[in-house]
Amino acid sequence: MCLYTSTVLAFRQAVPYTEGMRLPEKMKRIFTKRRLKIAGISLAGVIVAFHAWLHFTNPYAHFSIVQQPYKTAVENGEVTVQKQFDLQALDGSIARGLGYYKSGFLIVQNAYFGSYKAPSTTADGIIRDIHQLRFDPSKPYLISGDQFSVLYPRNLGVFYNSLLDPRTAHSQVDWENKQRIYLQSALYALDAFSAAGDLTTTIVPVAPRAVALTQVHPGSVPSDTLYGMFYALAALQDSSHYGSDTPYKLQTVAATKRIVTERQADLRKLLDIYLTQVRDPQTGLVHAGLDLASARDGVVRDRAFYDNVVLWKTLSLARDLGISDIAEQDLIAMRTKLIQLYWDDHEGHFRDDLSAKPAHTNYSSDWLLALPTGFLNPNDPADQPYLTRSVAFIRQQGIDKPFPIKYKASGQAVEAPWAVKTFVPNYGGDAIWSYWGAQYITLLAQLSPLDTSYLADARHYRDIYRQKIEQYRGFPETFDAEGNFLQNFVYKSIRQTGWVVQFEQAEWAIKTR
Repeated sequence: MCLYTSTVLAFRQAVPYTEGMRLPEKMKRIFTKRRLKIAGISLAGVIVAFHAWLHFTNPYAHFSIVQQPYKTAVENGEVTVQKQFDLQALDGSIARGLGYYKSGFLIVQNAYFGSYKAPSTTADGIIRDIHQLRFDPSKPYLISGDQFSVLYPRNLGVFYNSLLDPRTAHSQVDWENKQRIYLQSALYALDAFSAAGDLTTTIVPVAPRAVALTQVHPGSVPSDTLYGMFYALAALQDSSHYGSDTPYKLQTVAATKRIVTERQADLRKLLDIYLTQVRDPQTGLVHAGLDLASARDGVVRDRAFYDNVVLWKTLSLARDLGISDIAEQDLIAMRTKLIQLYWDDHEGHFRDDLSAKPAHTNYSSDWLLALPTGFLNPNDPADQPYLTRSVAFIRQQGIDKPFPIKYKASGQAVEAPWAVKTFVPNYGGDAIWSYWGAQYITLLAQLSPLDTSYLADARHYRDIYRQKIEQYRGFPETFDAEGNFLQNFVYKSIRQTGWVVQFEQAEWAIKTR
């Protein structure tokens, strides 16, 4: 009786009493309120736990639960590989949605909490800091940095195609670390795509031993994913194009040759998937009407020059790796066809794509991929007119101002998905990209025997980049059209990007002139 009385009194103090209200009705009201409150707290907890999980499945977070499927070491002067477990790959609409959401979450998270400055204050010290941060083989794979902590296999053949240049290694340890993380990255991608039987732009860790495969934007098809993997597997076996008199030698040749031999079936399967997705069997070139996702993220094009150069080089690499029996003569004919199709002799540059764009606008600076792929050779007199006229167009349009290089001249519209247009509208337009800028500086240095102004420009732009490195304490991914660090309320540029290796190659090219 006393317990009942005390319960009623406590209830009446908690809930205002209304004349005529029966006790059961009051109890229903409070229980409903409590249920709603508990449900709200539970939902908030689930949301917090979900985003904490997204954070802790980032292998580049301060604490991460992601494990390495491959570990490398240096034994008797050679890089060795040890497999730890089979990577589980999740594909399909749910997995892709999850991966897409996580990638977006990391971008926004970085805008407020990321993009740390390097400890050093001098350009040389900052570059050393970036090497120590980015080329860490205790991580499962290589990233550009910060919010892009998922694996973009394209990076192996685009933004990191100069990673294994032995002339720019800082030390034996630095050289070994770069080889190890590069090899681990290629294997990570090979395992994920082989397990899923599919190719995507990104591989997103979602559990200690599982990844979700997703595209950089929904509905797209990867242009340069397989190219990046093939490029890495070839580069890990041969660095002879850098010359024989280099301070460091490749230590991955034996391990990579064994991997390519053992994984022939997987590599052929992925090549078949890529060609089915991308190549038109009638023309032998890229299909019309494809939404191809490439290094110029989010920009929609129709049969871009970049994508066709990637196709040409992927076939060439497949031949070198023993995965395809395509004839050398067929590759030569394909290259000739692409030059005839894309070179605009009136404007003096390679067309961006085959859409009907107005004069001066059908241009994109990612044509520069033609250089590291060997599609164009600055030392070949037959190729030099294409390169010198392209430089003239870039200068005339101000695409290299205030320093190189923008994808397009300022004020030119770019067709892109709504998210890009809304939040970072100049991302694939007149934003300045450091990797392509460094590639352009390299080109100027290589062309300098033809015109002394090329070397003068190369040195001038090199000096500006060194100033920017010290100003922003890093090698930023992108700058705005005026040359300031690119950031807004949802996006912040990578500050310490490993793309600095291309800048180092550009400096080496200048020093040897």
